[in-house]
Amino acid sequence: MPSFRQVARAVGAFTVAATLAASPALAAPPKGPCYSVPEFAAEQGIRLHTELMVVGLTCQHMDVKGQLSLFNQYKQFTLKHQARIQEWEKALVAYYKRTAKGNPTRNFDSFRTRLANETSQRAIALTTPVFCGTHAPLVAQAMAASLAEIEQGLSPDAAGVHMANAPRCDKPAPTVLLADAAAAAANAAPPRAPTPVISGAAAGAKTKTKSAAQ
Repeated sequence: MPSFRQVARAVGAFTVAATLAASPALAAPPKGPCYSVPEFAAEQGIRLHTELMVVGLTCQHMDVKGQLSLFNQYKQFTLKHQARIQEWEKALVAYYKRTAKGNPTRNFDSFRTRLANETSQRAIALTTPVFCGTHAPLVAQAMAASLAEIEQGLSPDAAGVHMANAPRCDKPAPTVLLADAAAAAANAAPPRAPTPVISGAAAGAKTKTKSAAQ
């Protein structure tokens, strides 16, 4: 059975490949805010957590009767790693406090809402069967993995191209920036009915985690 790290890399590579099919060139590191290594790693963790949520909501047709649903597995993952998820949230709230104007907690909530919706747009671009076929296995793998295995798989120095909202300050590794990935996914997607917006409040209620105070 492949390790969580292998599955996470494979899913990430598939998603990035689909994005690059619509936008061949990687975005150059922007001038402006950048992540410390812990902040970059925290975004990768929040990105994983968000993808598990979107998979649980999008791939309900793959639930097996008599077995825990994908969305309930996501909720169990949240409870199992609640302390670490809160640390990821605090790191990103600190990033927004350091780099952006306004309420840092609100800025983080807006980012997480945007991330959830952009993940949904990638699912549309790939089509639901393809997205669910490649991403659904990640849920069981994430549930079975230890926290150490999860963090190893999400390490900023792990091989491959990372999708992120900003580059690292110390080592601008190849990164597909979030806004460019969203635009590429939207351009690749066939015309469909509008995707329901996942609000920050809804995401926060589902994760049952509390963002750090200012």
